[in-house]
Amino acid sequence: MTTLTAQKDRSITTVHTAFRTLEGDGFEVRRAIPSKAYEAIGPFIFLDHFGPIEFLPGEAKGASAHPHAGIETLTLLLEGRSIHKDSLGNMSVMQPGEVQWMRAGRGIIHDEGPDAEIQRTGGRNHGIQLWLNMPKGRKHDDPAYRHFTAGEIPVVHGDKATARVVAGHVNSVTGPLESFGTPTVIHASLKAGGRITLETHARELALYVMTGAAVVAGQAVSPGELVRFGDGDAVTLTTDQDSEILLVGGDPLDAPIVRHGPFVMNTIDELERAVRDYYAGRMGKIS
Repeated sequence: MTTLTAQKDRSITTVHTAFRTLEGDGFEVRRAIPSKAYEAIGPFIFLDHFGPIEFLPGEAKGASAHPHAGIETLTLLLEGRSIHKDSLGNMSVMQPGEVQWMRAGRGIIHDEGPDAEIQRTGGRNHGIQLWLNMPKGRKHDDPAYRHFTAGEIPVVHGDKATARVVAGHVNSVTGPLESFGTPTVIHASLKAGGRITLETHARELALYVMTGAAVVAGQAVSPGELVRFGDGDAVTLTTDQDSEILLVGGDPLDAPIVRHGPFVMNTIDELERAVRDYYAGRMGKIS
C-alpha cells in the first residue's frame, strides 16, 4: 500500500538585496552571496550576476587570467559568447544556454572573456557565476573542467514557463551536475502571465531574480533581490512580465570558510599554502 505525502510549499524567511561591485577587468556585477546576513546557501558561497549589459565596440570586458583554489565555479550564460581557457589546457566557447563547471581544487588558473566578434562589434552579455565550496579534506583534489551544452540540461515545463535543471532533482528530472553538498541549480524563464511549480527537497534553498519579477509565497520579488526559504517541498513562481529567475541550494558544508580573494580554504595555513603555490607557479599557466 502506497502512502501519499502532502506537498508543503516553502515560505519566505528573509529577503536581501544584492550589492553592486566591480569584478574581473572592471565590469559591474550584483553580488547576492555572500552578504552580511549569511555566508552561504547550501554549498554555494558566491553568486555574481553580470548584465544584462550592451557593450559598444571595444568596450567588452572579461576576467583575464587569474587563479582559484579550494572551490568549484559554475557559470551560466544567458546572452553573449564567452571564451574559457585554463592551465589544464582546456579552451571552449560558451554560447547562450550553456554552462561551464570548473573544479579548482589544489589550484588552477583560468581566463574568461568575450569572444573576438563581441570585442570588435559590441553586443549583449548576461549571466551568473556561482562558487561552490569544497569540503574539508577535498580542498586539494586535482582540478577538473566540464562544459555542458544546452541539450544536456533537462527542462521542466510549466504554464508559459520553463525551468532548466542544471543540478539537483526537480519534479521528474535530474540535472547533469553532481558535486559536494548535493547542489540544486535551477534557471527558470517565465513569460508574462507564466506559472511554474518546482518540487525540490534541497535542505537550504534561495531564489534570486535576475530580470523581470516574481511572486512567490504571496510576496513580490524584484530584480537583484534574493529570498531565503524555510522547510518544504515546492516553490510556485508566477509573474506578470517576462522574467529570468535562479534557484540555488543544497546541504551546507560543516567546516570553517577562510577566504582571500579567489582562494577559499578551511584554515589560514591552507590559505597561505595556496598563495605560495600560486606565486611559485605550481598552479600552471595558460599556454
